[in-house]
Amino acid sequence: MKQARIYMKRWLGANERDKQVSTDSWYLNFANQLLSLIDQSPLYRKKAEDDKVDAALSLALYLQDAIAQTGGWKEFSDGYHTLYQSYLPFYKLTDSYVPDEINVEDISFIQWTLLSRYAIFMEDPVIIQNPHDPDLLELSQKVYDVMDASFEEAPICEEPSSFLWVMGPDLLEMPLVPLPEIKPGMPLKKDVKRCLAYSKGEPLLYFATYDELRNFFVEELKWENRNECLLPDLKDEKNFVIYANAKGMLVAPNTSYCFRDPNNPTYDAAKAATRGYKLFTHPGACPFDLLKYGMTKGLFPDLQLPFPGGKEVLQEFWDFIARYFLCEYYEGV
Repeated sequence: MKQARIYMKRWLGANERDKQVSTDSWYLNFANQLLSLIDQSPLYRKKAEDDKVDAALSLALYLQDAIAQTGGWKEFSDGYHTLYQSYLPFYKLTDSYVPDEINVEDISFIQWTLLSRYAIFMEDPVIIQNPHDPDLLELSQKVYDVMDASFEEAPICEEPSSFLWVMGPDLLEMPLVPLPEIKPGMPLKKDVKRCLAYSKGEPLLYFATYDELRNFFVEELKWENRNECLLPDLKDEKNFVIYANAKGMLVAPNTSYCFRDPNNPTYDAAKAATRGYKLFTHPGACPFDLLKYGMTKGLFPDLQLPFPGGKEVLQEFWDFIARYFLCEYYEGV
């Protein structure tokens, strides 16, 4: 099959511009040079041509941004550093990492964003790329070598690239905030008070079935014993967690098996290890405050992403992963 070429219209579209500037031809040629490398990589062997072209464009945008110190990469790098006091996730940055130059770790991360997929709609498939995949790291080094050879001749583009091409910056603008924990003397909602009285002060309660949950609503929370008052939409679900906190009481179905808590009879280590990561990657799977509580209190020791080394990646970078994959379901406040 003849290799696709990238044309100026596609390059301008990646920059979200209609008008060509003097540096565009150079970076377009560079993107086409990268396309040849990408096409030969096992990482992209089964990918569509559009995926390969998108990768070449994104990596050329990265070089353009690194040279100009503006644009989407600069926005992402600065935003990530403000939030996490590091320049990017997943990779150990040594003294050889220079923020205002090109770095192989940056290239690896950009490829991670290209090969991972979050769900735009609830039914969309979610893809989580291993950031340490050997083929990814090998291609990143080859791309870096080509960039390094061209670095001195790469022109400065006066028009910044789109601030959206790496990641929507609004997701990095949400601050890291404390858990909604209950403090002495704090006014609490009635349901929260009753939950805490029942649990002797423990904020989490666990229920294997809807019938157990329903009985708790009626007998302990004193809800009216009518179907329409007892969260009937949850009747076909199981493995519930109630989280009583300063904001109120939340109920999360299909999650309790993940919580390694002496008070949790529904805990299932094997299931947590194989399926629990979806709480961080599938929108709506778990309320974020409950997710944050579980991680902060060390209740998710078995959760791991579905690739070698996935436990270490999730445990260290869980907040960023949740931001990236949950999008508007990530709640930082």
